[in-house]
Amino acid sequence: MSETIDSRTTLLIGEDAVKTLKDKTVAVFGLGGVGGTAFESLVRAGVGHIYAIDRDVVAESNLNRQILFTADQVGAQKALCAFVRAKLIRQDTEVVPMNFSVSEETLKDKDFGKCEFLIDCVDDIKAKVALMKYSVEKDIPLIICLGMGNRLDPSKLKIVKLNQTSGDPLARSLRDKAKKEGLPLDRFTCVISEEEPLVKLPRPSSMMMVPSASGLLISFYVIKKLTNFMEEKPC
Repeated sequence: MSETIDSRTTLLIGEDAVKTLKDKTVAVFGLGGVGGTAFESLVRAGVGHIYAIDRDVVAESNLNRQILFTADQVGAQKALCAFVRAKLIRQDTEVVPMNFSVSEETLKDKDFGKCEFLIDCVDDIKAKVALMKYSVEKDIPLIICLGMGNRLDPSKLKIVKLNQTSGDPLARSLRDKAKKEGLPLDRFTCVISEEEPLVKLPRPSSMMMVPSASGLLISFYVIKKLTNFMEEKPC
């Protein structure tokens, strides 16, 4: 008996969960080191409908850590590359590539109301706050990636609520902005690194290990919530 792309997944989480994922819709904002791995993991898991959002084009400097892209795609739109990558993996996932900068203004023109989950892998604080507001307004769960640059140890990652974060300058800034906007910090789930930054430079340094591990942790959390799998083991 031949196996399908979902055979091993079904053995792990069950046929009902696999069928559930095929009916789910998720939006991934930011397709770099974190978001790209989260996106590919969700595609391979069989999530049926995914919005792939990024404003950038592929740069050569992305290739040391961003799983979606190859050298022949330098200069191409990341969102379109994500679409192509997904189709090379499986045909039954609907991917909608979108090329725009996330802000309160741009989100007003977009409809992600069918999404069961929003995934924030963007770097810009204003964009993160805009996604938090959108999440509250539309009552859609949001998971936020915090600072992954300048770190090397993927074992230092953990999932917490935004009000439980500490030691990360990005998290501190996001908490302050959210408080000023009256957003409930305990509503938002985050992936954060407890590792102290190894270097402090004008531009963030990065290799593949921490961003990709963060993307995998995000996809695990989202799949767990979408399927109610392992809910007796909260994290």
